[in-house]
Amino acid sequence: MKIRGVRYFFSEAFKNIFSNGWMTLASIFTVMASLLVLGVFMVLSINLTSMAGDLEGNYQIVAIVDEAINDDGLLTIGKQLKDTPNVDSVILNTNEERLATLKERMGENGELLDRYQDDNPLRNMYLITLTDLSKSQETVDIMEDIAGIIKIQQNEESIDKLVAIANYIRNFSLWIIIALAVVSVFIISNTIKLTVYTRRKEINIMKFVGATDWFIRWPFIIEGIAIGIIGAGASIAIIMAGYSAIVNVVNSLNIMFFTVKPLTELTGIIIGSSLGLGAILGGLGSLISVRKHLNV
Repeated sequence: MKIRGVRYFFSEAFKNIFSNGWMTLASIFTVMASLLVLGVFMVLSINLTSMAGDLEGNYQIVAIVDEAINDDGLLTIGKQLKDTPNVDSVILNTNEERLATLKERMGENGELLDRYQDDNPLRNMYLITLTDLSKSQETVDIMEDIAGIIKIQQNEESIDKLVAIANYIRNFSLWIIIALAVVSVFIISNTIKLTVYTRRKEINIMKFVGATDWFIRWPFIIEGIAIGIIGAGASIAIIMAGYSAIVNVVNSLNIMFFTVKPLTELTGIIIGSSLGLGAILGGLGSLISVRKHLNV
């Protein structure tokens, strides 16, 4: 493609953008609204998925160790647990630490436990987090065979609920984003179709004088991409400003087990996905819209 042709396409595209003021503005607002809804849900989906992952990652299985096991034996058991497939982390909670925690919880009555300081009835135990909770039973079966472990404590019902919730959030988020993307393409293509319709005579004249289909298409496609990018830019500004305010409010409330990702972690995703989708949806909408008027 010659440079002169490229210049023509861009000049025509931007001339059309400014010459169709209200129609262009309507298209930009449509793109902005579509990407705003899509962006808000995408950010919500990312945070919900992250929370579901945190719930899974924070769930701990308890491995209780035989009181006859000495310090070297504890180290050996810890190493075997860490080497077990699907184990993410292993933390030793000694009987001394357990007794101190229990005393702290009892507050003023904690001194009643002082007599157990030299004859601690509590057992050492390991707190274990898993990489994939859905494989918890397979992992527990392996850990139960480790010499020195007398009991594995896990709540299978809670694990099943956590896995179900996490999977539901991930699947629901994916399908909603896909549905919103399809709706956005439909809305944008119909909005841009109005601008194309107002120039149907111009398209027909170009066809009659011998212009190729792609020569006619390119200015409209570039126009659609430009409209999509402008609309995306507006939606990005609104999403980032709103999300920043929400993060500040949530952080100030300091709600346990409810955290949101900082804006810095999502900035690249918000900008990249919004600009990319804006350009794709705008260009695709124009391509779909102009195709009908090329058949003359």
